[in-house]
Amino acid sequence: MERLQSLLKTYNQSHSDDNLLAPWNQQYCEDVFPKYWETTYAILQSLDKNSRVIEIGCGLGAITSILCYLGYRNITSFEKDSLLADKARQRIKDLFNRDNIIFTSEYPNGNAYSCDILILVNCAYAYQTNNKSEYLDSLCSFYRSAGNPRYFILEVIDDSYTKDDNEFPLHIRLNSTDIRDSFPKCAIKSWITYKYPENKKSKTLYLIERL
Repeated sequence: MERLQSLLKTYNQSHSDDNLLAPWNQQYCEDVFPKYWETTYAILQSLDKNSRVIEIGCGLGAITSILCYLGYRNITSFEKDSLLADKARQRIKDLFNRDNIIFTSEYPNGNAYSCDILILVNCAYAYQTNNKSEYLDSLCSFYRSAGNPRYFILEVIDDSYTKDDNEFPLHIRLNSTDIRDSFPKCAIKSWITYKYPENKKSKTLYLIERL
């Protein structure tokens, strides 16, 4: 993991203009990477590298880089922002000499997919939902659109975060009961990745495994 962190840190420091487009990328210029990144790395390190993977909202490719570095062969990453997607494609090409991984598209996008691992981390938004039920339905729709994969790596805003915040409305703040009720036939593990007020918000990453 340390070798990949050094690789990404060096790349990000030499592409500082990317931080203007994606301010959150600044955390990948530091010595200590985000907890969600390290947790996702640990999870992916233990899974079958022949697995088919779909990543939603890849941004500049921080998680995509983990998949490439660990040797996953079948990766499909979606990013709806065309500028972010272009830069992510370039860095995956520069760092790993791999193409045809990142696609400029929303997800779901009307196409049928089937994967073994679905990833949605550092990408918690309301998705045009107005209440918790609609938001949970949207997360479940991502899962169904990916063919009900065996593993779903999902990071959400935790409902222990109670500060007024228009970017992260109350209805997208979830707890473990919300996740268990939405994925009832699954084994679920969780890790706290951010904690307010030490961080700007509270987040929890879940590994949802279909039984």
